[in-house]
Amino acid sequence: MDRRNQTSPTEFIFQAFSNSTKFPALLFTLFFFLYLLILMWNFSLMLVIKTDSRLHTPMYFFLFNLSCMDICNTTTVVPQTLYNLISGRPTITFFGCASQMFFIIVFGGAQIVMITNMAYDRFVAITNPLRYKSIMTLKALAVLSATPWVVSTVMGLVMVYFVFQVPFCGGYEINHFFCDAGQVLWITCPKVPIHRAVEVLTFFIILFFFAFNFFFVVVSYILIIRAITKIATKQGQWKAFSTCSSHLNVVVVEYACLGFLYLRPTSAYAIDKDRIFVVAFTFGTPILNPLVYSVRNKAVRCGFQKLL
Repeated sequence: MDRRNQTSPTEFIFQAFSNSTKFPALLFTLFFFLYLLILMWNFSLMLVIKTDSRLHTPMYFFLFNLSCMDICNTTTVVPQTLYNLISGRPTITFFGCASQMFFIIVFGGAQIVMITNMAYDRFVAITNPLRYKSIMTLKALAVLSATPWVVSTVMGLVMVYFVFQVPFCGGYEINHFFCDAGQVLWITCPKVPIHRAVEVLTFFIILFFFAFNFFFVVVSYILIIRAITKIATKQGQWKAFSTCSSHLNVVVVEYACLGFLYLRPTSAYAIDKDRIFVVAFTFGTPILNPLVYSVRNKAVRCGFQKLL
């Protein structure tokens, strides 16, 4: 590729909705309503956990953090999307794109690690109930709370740095509604050697990150199920499993969706079909997570009733 054709963009153009809708105001209203619903659900859950002393346990402390991450992750994407829909000029600056990509990786990665920490918490609670308080001390909670942010921040810095090392060749239209790493790589110069290297590097970073956390969650639940089967009564088994059911639902949804979205090379993306799935994931999971814990968890339901 002739280096004279390689340029440094000042802004990117989102093409996600420019050709797919004739009613941007209707789409704006729908997204704005869903965004308010996300804020309402998650802030309400955080308020319930904060105000109800019965929920001041490690499990709900992690859930509080997960709701905070849901709000942050959604806020990284949705306000910019709403502005693009209503302004009629769907652009983002070079720095804004890099920043958005970084925070998407940070908050999304932190969610995955936090879900892993929640699996560890359930493992300790069920397999070592008598030692639970001595294991899940304030120091342990501090470490488990800081780990998601440290790991995801490092991963975000590495990925954003390498993605924006690949030169652009004049095409700055991102066929998406936010700065996804795969879609930004899609519009870089494909024939330069660093392009393939960065694509492989980002793929394996994400693969290792998902594989490590997924392995830890699976092992935790294997040991949890093994411990539950040793409980003498059916009632005791059901009570023990019910403390994990909400978290297990969140695990299945998060890993299924994120695995489908990111554990593929850029050449495997079907942009138009994937975009619909990403919209559903962006708005669906932040609503689903607090809803699952509210409906299926008796303590949280009681907390909501008390708050109301």
